[in-house]
Amino acid sequence: MKRIYITICFLAITISMFGQVFLQANNVEAENSVFTKQILTSHTNSSLISVVNIWEEDFSGGFPQGWSTYTSNTQAGFATCPWNWTLDGTWGYWNGNGGTSPSNSINSTTASNGFLISDTDSANHYSYGQPSGTTYQYIESFVTTSAIDLSLHPAVSLEFEHLFRYNNLGNPSFTPPTVYVSSDSVNWTPFLVNGNVSSNSQSPNPKYEIINITSVAGGQSTVYLRFGWVARCYYWMLDDIRIIKTPDNLLVCQDEAIGGWWIGYQGPAGGLGQDYTSYPLTQAIANPYAFEAVLLNNGAATQSATMHAHVSGAGNFSTTSNPLTLAAGEQDTVAATSMFTPTSTGLYNIDIWAEADSAGNGTVYTYTDTATKATIVTDYVYGKDNGTDDGGYWRLNRVAPNPGGLEVSSSYDIYADATLYSLDVHISDWSIPGAEVYVVLYEEDLSGGDPIPLSQSDNYTITQSDLGAWVNIPFVTPQLVTSATKMYRVAVGANIHPTDSVGVDMSDPGSYYSSDGLFDKDAILSNSTNGPRWYTISDIPMLRMNFDPSTIVDVADIQETIFSVFPNPTNGVFTIELDVKTAEYDINVYNVLGQTVLSTVTSSMKTPIDLSSFDKGVYTVELKHRETIYTEKVIVE
Repeated sequence: MKRIYITICFLAITISMFGQVFLQANNVEAENSVFTKQILTSHTNSSLISVVNIWEEDFSGGFPQGWSTYTSNTQAGFATCPWNWTLDGTWGYWNGNGGTSPSNSINSTTASNGFLISDTDSANHYSYGQPSGTTYQYIESFVTTSAIDLSLHPAVSLEFEHLFRYNNLGNPSFTPPTVYVSSDSVNWTPFLVNGNVSSNSQSPNPKYEIINITSVAGGQSTVYLRFGWVARCYYWMLDDIRIIKTPDNLLVCQDEAIGGWWIGYQGPAGGLGQDYTSYPLTQAIANPYAFEAVLLNNGAATQSATMHAHVSGAGNFSTTSNPLTLAAGEQDTVAATSMFTPTSTGLYNIDIWAEADSAGNGTVYTYTDTATKATIVTDYVYGKDNGTDDGGYWRLNRVAPNPGGLEVSSSYDIYADATLYSLDVHISDWSIPGAEVYVVLYEEDLSGGDPIPLSQSDNYTITQSDLGAWVNIPFVTPQLVTSATKMYRVAVGANIHPTDSVGVDMSDPGSYYSSDGLFDKDAILSNSTNGPRWYTISDIPMLRMNFDPSTIVDVADIQETIFSVFPNPTNGVFTIELDVKTAEYDINVYNVLGQTVLSTVTSSMKTPIDLSSFDKGVYTVELKHRETIYTEKVIVE
């Protein structure tokens, strides 16, 4: 099966179409406005299995007697992080409170009784004083239970609730959250419990786990549990641990996909088979929705499992997979026997779940949770983000520690020939008005090389109204993208500038499968030792293809500016002079933080401005008439 791990590491990428390493962020408005948090996958519990408790710990008595914690700094530093009992969340510096108060506490069933935490971010901050700085080191942190007698219980499962976040998934120095089980405290069997949570993303709060540990712990008189990881940032919280009798019938449906990612990811027309949250109708007809999931038998009995998918909303459709026989502890990937081809635009909700017939007599004994995904079939917009900037951002240019610019990119499968006119980009709200960005179209090199540049737009100047909003950036000429080429990559970038910094917002991938990247075109990152380099990133850029012909701009009609400022530089007093008087203009002046320092209106050819009472620095002068905005920079010395 194909899996994707997207974060910082020094490994060759295996799921993208080029060599890279991993890193850790009008008509257009009409189609973009329908995106809400509903795009994320949600799960509803439909399982009614009764549970028999054998052993449990809710930490109501503090750190349990007989348990032990171990920690060491794997880089020979002095920051360490033992597990502690707490009623708080993380005290890490990253949370915006400067490490002065806790945040992000686990919402477990008995959180009010206390829980355990490994707060590596806080440990590094208080040792080295850096706010998530480069001096942070990897810390090994484990907590181990006392011996648990399971000699009378031949089939057992481990359940617990936890909350975690990390930022170095894939780095060889990092070990994700892991549960270790042993019957002698010497030999340990590991179970990874980080699921598909990507770097710089918090897990569900709480994340529920159930692991069949019969093969290690069933019938054993001395069983030990160990929870541990090796991390440098963020936190891991743990609560409500219990060992239960493994039910005969327990099925888990996970890693649900709607684009054909797991088995048939080549699709009818080729490509990666990514999950698209906005899918042009022409592409959806050429490559219909394909439903897949990974089914895991967590029960003690062999189960005959079948995945179900149901589409509702703008259309209705149902399908199932072929039955799959799974022995206890076995898992496999399944795909529905039919695909869904939409016939109209609109919002579609897709429910995916599984059922198991443990007796093999045609009677359903087990229902899994139901995963619900949402996707919008559009006329023109092609995207993979969930419509919210919950994945942070990527800064596209910087001056320190190494100056230069970056490009953030996203791969797209092309199943039907189309004409690409522009890209939609969501600009970070901290960006500086007057900063310039551009967009690029690449062809993916299916042989494994770097993407091949095809076209680049003119620079687009960011205005105050663009901050925290979608902007549409057209290519100079329309670009034909073909199904024969199969895959393209689109990017947004910026060049180095001493004051004008700009960013693109990112969307948390949740459980949507996507291939995205970053191009260090000026070799400013520490891993780019041999020049410009491509990387893979975890979150999905808020960067969409737009096939709408009305978004193309006639280059002959573009006027860069209609005014000038003089003197420039100035002591604070200067004049705005219009090239031609055509209308009344709103004048706004912004500082480098994007704050408005002066607003006025003019219809004169010359307008005096006085900024002498403000700090020295670079200011953006903006003239606006209706929906047209012009900007210039002025330096106050």
